[in-house]
Amino acid sequence: MVTRQCCLICLTSKRIKCCSWVLLLALLTAVFPAFADEKDDEYLRIYSIVQDADSLDSKGKTAPALAKYEEALKALRKFKQQYPEWNPKSVSFRLSYLGTKIAALSDKVSNSPETATASTGKSGTTGSQQTPALQVKLLETGAEPRKVLRLHPKAEDKQSVRVTVKTTTNVKMGEMENPPMKMPGMTLTLSLTVKEVSNDGDITYECNISEANVAPDPEVVPQLAETLKASLDVLKGVTGSGIVSGRGFNKGTEFKLASDTNPQVRQAVEQLKQIFSTLTIPLPEEAVGSGSKWEARSQIKAQGMTIDQTATYELASIDGEQAVLKNSTVQSAANQKIENPAMPGLKLDLTKMDEKGTGTMTLDLTQLLPRKGATTSHADFNMSMNMGPQTQPMSMKIDTSLSIESK
Repeated sequence: MVTRQCCLICLTSKRIKCCSWVLLLALLTAVFPAFADEKDDEYLRIYSIVQDADSLDSKGKTAPALAKYEEALKALRKFKQQYPEWNPKSVSFRLSYLGTKIAALSDKVSNSPETATASTGKSGTTGSQQTPALQVKLLETGAEPRKVLRLHPKAEDKQSVRVTVKTTTNVKMGEMENPPMKMPGMTLTLSLTVKEVSNDGDITYECNISEANVAPDPEVVPQLAETLKASLDVLKGVTGSGIVSGRGFNKGTEFKLASDTNPQVRQAVEQLKQIFSTLTIPLPEEAVGSGSKWEARSQIKAQGMTIDQTATYELASIDGEQAVLKNSTVQSAANQKIENPAMPGLKLDLTKMDEKGTGTMTLDLTQLLPRKGATTSHADFNMSMNMGPQTQPMSMKIDTSLSIESK
């Protein structure tokens, strides 16, 4: 029963990766041992190349994205020749997708010069910076005195934060409901160094995962804790870099991996790129004071899935560079088809997802990430699982608590 439930948790969380704090769970469960043979591993490797290409394409890096798509197409054609009986529908769909992307990007490259940069957006100032994926609106200006909130660390500043996440899941398959299952407490230590701050306020940083541990807990199934502990070891020492605007808008994060990195590790590290978008808080353009409120709306698209998100922030207090924020987040999605490349032939039809979370964060505007904070969230998923001719209704509840503190 434990293995079955862990499998379901891993399957759903890896695909529904944009839920605000379920995201971090997805990162950590993605490195569980693969339920796949050599063919599945190779397909996952190709799929990770497609994900890299999609990421580059979303940032407007047309030429690098085109090169990645072409690399994936070449590998997938070879894969089809070697394993013609392996899930032909999935392979045909991915071949068609790659052909469409290559045709579209080839046309762009031939008709306009490539001007890829490390950041997204073309605004000359952080104040007017507003990406289509994130819209920030001031709701209340708050009391006097008011000030413009901007992150402003200095080059060579360093910060180390410990992020701890604890979750409890409850899965129901048809009429059979499993008892709530407590996941191991998982801790990541992220070490950051600011490399440059531009005149526009963009902050370029380098980061690495210096620690990745499992907290001992007698209520957790020992086998699950041991499995996760071994899996987390692959994340230690992973390095990356990225850019965040002075208003806390994530402009992209890249992590360095060897060309022969295990596909499961690649899929896990891909989730790391989302951590900074959940830990950095978008700030309003206008000057604000205590009691001010603003909201950040976004429609997140990830691998064919769309999630609507609204986050609301209230400035509880501000003292110099220290600001305490209360936040609430609502996410929803419906009628989504989810396929997991690690489990060929298994499909999930998501009929509804609702997630609500609340928390408090303390910002030091001279640092990139919050100095400390804590959040809790509850997510409900309703879906059906399709394995061949059989369809099984499934529901899932995930309660998550997350804390962050500077070391």
